[in-house]
Amino acid sequence: MAASASISVSRLISTTAATPSPISSSRSAPSLLPYHKPLSSKPSSSFKPLPHPKPIKFSTKTTSTISIDEKLPDATLSYFDSAGELQTTTISSLTQGKKAILFAVPGAFTPTCVQKHLPRFVEKSAELKSKGVDTIACISVNDAFVMKAWKENLGIINDEVLLLSDGNEDFTKAIGFER
Repeated sequence: MAASASISVSRLISTTAATPSPISSSRSAPSLLPYHKPLSSKPSSSFKPLPHPKPIKFSTKTTSTISIDEKLPDATLSYFDSAGELQTTTISSLTQGKKAILFAVPGAFTPTCVQKHLPRFVEKSAELKSKGVDTIACISVNDAFVMKAWKENLGIINDEVLLLSDGNEDFTKAIGFER
């Protein structure tokens, strides 16, 4: 393998060395690039600047399939509990007859989610639970193992906020927010 590679390189150098260099200096080394016409020092009369590209517009408008006071679609989500055991739960078991805060993030370990979204809920979890909130849960499309690593990275010990995996995007698609 090494012999054929060195032969290929030496063939490349020997075949391109005879090719005129695009640089006009006599002291320059042979170019390994394909031959191109030398650039003229005179401005070309046919030169026209490229038109300024139009800015890309991104739509932040999303449409949700749920309305206020409407029942959430049910889906099975997974998570690791504080004992390190893989568990599953459903949206209905998290919310039925309970006061629950469910929020979603685009992905674990994303900068804004790590710095602002999730830590704020963890920080305020005791206050929210003292006001009657039964469950605070963060949903992401990452798998349960990534969510567990994120939980450990953030130092969430007592499941102040459940980190729920919607790895198959069942819930995400049901509410109209798939990728």
